[in-house]
Amino acid sequence: MRLTTAMLADCAQVQGGKLFVLGGGFDTISARTVPVTHRSLSLALVAEVEPGERHRDLEIEISLVDEDGLSLDVEAKGRLRVGAPPNLPPGSVSVVPIVSPFYNIRFPEAKGYAFVIRFDGEELGRVRFRVVQVP
Repeated sequence: MRLTTAMLADCAQVQGGKLFVLGGGFDTISARTVPVTHRSLSLALVAEVEPGERHRDLEIEISLVDEDGLSLDVEAKGRLRVGAPPNLPPGSVSVVPIVSPFYNIRFPEAKGYAFVIRFDGEELGRVRFRVVQVP
């Protein structure tokens, strides 16, 4: 599995094999005070799944860490099973949109954070962002 797209969004969903994103692609959360609780945040991903990875459970984990690598105890774990559409040429990868929503995340400080995405225990990528305090 390989990530081709990974972004933060205000809201995202998958319908009919397509990724729908509202308010996506940002890297800064502004807050008047910190700590701050962010009500709703989605991680929108697009992955390429190899032919040998199809028709079996694929373990995906997402965890939130701060810029020092410390866990915020926010995580999502799941299994993904991908089949092959009948019109897919032999040997082709499957493009799979994935959304993971997160609710009421508490950010204790104005600093950098990252969602770390893992597949079968191996890191696929990070979505980095920051929380800033504004007047």
